[in-house]
Amino acid sequence: MEKKPIEVTGATEPFLTYEEDGITYYEFDSSLCTPPAPMVNAMSGLKLIDTPDKRLIMINMKQPMGLFPKIEKDFSWRVEELEDEKVKLTFSRKSEGDTQTDFDNNQCNG
Repeated sequence: MEKKPIEVTGATEPFLTYEEDGITYYEFDSSLCTPPAPMVNAMSGLKLIDTPDKRLIMINMKQPMGLFPKIEKDFSWRVEELEDEKVKLTFSRKSEGDTQTDFDNNQCNG
């Protein structure tokens, strides 16, 4: 699998894309960032997840608890604990069509 850099509007961290088993993945690592960068990058990346065959991978220092309520109507996620005390989050769309998520609401509230 070859990961390729991709330009993501509004992102402050590099994003990579790759395909695996018919799924397109977009990935970024915000584990060294300070708020609000992880939220800004997550919201920028989630804009790309517009069909069920796309996923967003976020590597972070902890679960972004402020993000979840902002996206829960449109996205589901899986959290995996990594060996280096980081977390890997995999986001997917619940359904196709219009989203209720306000992607401009990318500030941390806590």
